[in-house]
Amino acid sequence: MGVTTVNRGPGAWICVLGLVICLMGCQSRVSKAPPLPPPLPPTPTQPRAVRPTFYVTTNQLCLRACPGIDCHKITTLKLNTEVEKMGESQNWTQIKVKKDGTIGYVSSRYLSLQPVEVAHLAKKKTKKTKPRKAAQPPEAPVEEGKAWPKNQEPDPPLPRVM
Repeated sequence: MGVTTVNRGPGAWICVLGLVICLMGCQSRVSKAPPLPPPLPPTPTQPRAVRPTFYVTTNQLCLRACPGIDCHKITTLKLNTEVEKMGESQNWTQIKVKKDGTIGYVSSRYLSLQPVEVAHLAKKKTKKTKPRKAAQPPEAPVEEGKAWPKNQEPDPPLPRVM
């Protein structure tokens, strides 16, 4: 048996190709995205860890980048500045400044749980002092009958003859 081929020309192939493309566009897509999992139930928010509040006990305290006096100085804290203790390493405390959120290390001995009470000094009124006169030597007691005039000096003593 012989197979006979029919030559229909390039037009037939173009029609068949167009029909295949058209049918492919009409079909639904085979690859579908898997459905999204249901949302997780909301987790109860845990309260933020309460950190103890400390106060700076000196007029100027260096806030440093790491624990140690060789570390870079970030800023200077003033007396009674409120800070939160975040951690501790030997004699150094890691703190967070409540005012601006800056984090660094300070020497632990300059922190206190209570603010420092500052005594308000009343300004003293200064007296205007009069210029002091030069000190005069005390006058010698005067014996009766031997008073000299104030402006006159007594005679010098006579030399002794031997």
